[in-house]
Amino acid sequence: MITIRSSTVSSEPTLIGLEVILTTARCTYTISSNGSVADFSSPFGGGLFGAISWPRSRFRLKEGLSLEQQMFLPHDGSAVALSWELRGGIIPAQLVVRPFFSGCSPQSYRDVGFDLESEQEGGRLTWLPNVRGPKVIADMNGRYYDEPARSFDCLCRQATASASSEDLITPGRFEFELSRRPSVLIFSVEGYASTQRNQHVGAFLAGLIQDDSTTGRDLVIDRGCRTAMSAELVTA
Repeated sequence: MITIRSSTVSSEPTLIGLEVILTTARCTYTISSNGSVADFSSPFGGGLFGAISWPRSRFRLKEGLSLEQQMFLPHDGSAVALSWELRGGIIPAQLVVRPFFSGCSPQSYRDVGFDLESEQEGGRLTWLPNVRGPKVIADMNGRYYDEPARSFDCLCRQATASASSEDLITPGRFEFELSRRPSVLIFSVEGYASTQRNQHVGAFLAGLIQDDSTTGRDLVIDRGCRTAMSAELVTA
């Protein structure tokens, strides 16, 4: 479990953590963190877009091959952007990501997770966890699979314990086949000023594109043995 933030009492959906599992031909890795990725209670300011955390980690798979993870976390909660990329070579590898949200009661309102909206409505993957909203929006360059809401298995009990005993909901799973381009997943919440949110996401994508330009890769975001791995922090 990657814990992004401590749970706070809120009626709006909030991304608390992620279950991230990497599967190769030889092994299955579960990526985890020992504490919150960022301290949202003590934001730092002065940046171009205000207070932002941008942790970047590398997980060693074998000699000369690692998985790089970037997380872009504006402290205003307007978006959460994530990317994963193999460094040092390409091997057949699948990444499965399950997000855990708080503030999504009642659980019985929707038995499904993200739906693909029509092009007239934006053509995005959206999830309405509460009757009154707001919608959670997902943009990615992978695939989404709906799953029954998970809130009582051992993983979710562990996640709930780290979130001050508040129930957490995961609406489904996002799958990526790792290749020569970053696998990207972006969550945002309907209701925030779109200009500010787009600035935040644009800064993150610009950083990925800049990295890709050195190897001539294109980044496209579609709108629409078990081993626990800990992070090695990579300084910018």
